[in-house]
Amino acid sequence: MDERIDILKNAGLFAKLKESELAVISRNSELMRVPSGYVIFRESETADALYIVRSGEISINRKANGETTTIATFIEGETFGEFDLFENSPRTATAVAEMDSEVIRFPAEGSSFRDLLERHGGLAARILHRFLATVAARIRYTNSLISEKTQWVEELRRQIHYDKLTGLYNRSYLDEEALPALKRGEGEFALVVIKPDNFKDINDNYGHEAGDKMLRILARVFGAAIGPKNTGIRFRGDEFLAILPGAGEEDALLIARKLMAEFRAADAAGVTGNADFRLTASAGIAMCPRHCSCADAVGVAFEKMLEARNSGGDRLVATLDTNGSGG
Repeated sequence: MDERIDILKNAGLFAKLKESELAVISRNSELMRVPSGYVIFRESETADALYIVRSGEISINRKANGETTTIATFIEGETFGEFDLFENSPRTATAVAEMDSEVIRFPAEGSSFRDLLERHGGLAARILHRFLATVAARIRYTNSLISEKTQWVEELRRQIHYDKLTGLYNRSYLDEEALPALKRGEGEFALVVIKPDNFKDINDNYGHEAGDKMLRILARVFGAAIGPKNTGIRFRGDEFLAILPGAGEEDALLIARKLMAEFRAADAAGVTGNADFRLTASAGIAMCPRHCSCADAVGVAFEKMLEARNSGGDRLVATLDTNGSGG
């Protein structure tokens, strides 16, 4: 019994309880010796106890899409299973002994955790207080890790939301960050989609390495042309999309025409080695929410760009009040 109390004293959840309270916990607990591979509890079972590792190692596993993943490991002196117990919810994972282990179960098999705490109200309050303090400490620790790993988080974000070839934002950023933010706003904005008319000729005749080099050149002139206040995205393949917050029709037309001029002036001859090779581009503009909904904005701008290409290319088509187009 004394050894069990010593173990409870070193467990964070019970560390600050009085000797008399620890004695109550000890009397109503049991020591379990479990062999390697033994399942202590399974996911979805009713949570009726918490556990303290006396020796050995316990893994907490979760199964998804047919694969089992270990989400936590507990060793001597650590407590597990308490969250489901206090929340009175089914087990969210499965606990398995990774080696021959000993764990203290509280309360013992056949005892009711709720009934026990109702009989010892003061003890219940102190355990609950320690549980809340443990939760708060874990949250603080997690926040500190995030703060310490800011550079790591930023690098992960860069890998997720930036196109590796061009350095521009990618389609993932558009779908997950940019458009939801625009939908939450109340101001108008414009979208410009631009695509080189004859980029395929570079890949077909001069190779994909030349094509990649040309894309990097276009990305640089694209970013410079739209300016730092607007957002440039490699939409897909050789298509680029610019988000222009607060832009009116004149601003959008000005930037779209500038983009077309910059694409024409880009050093395609230097990439291909053909002094006569020049790129042209087609562009489409969607004005939101003036002429289309935010949800439809990307599709509308893309359709306008296709309309320009199908009209012979080197053109600009926009959703303007006059329903006109310019190039």
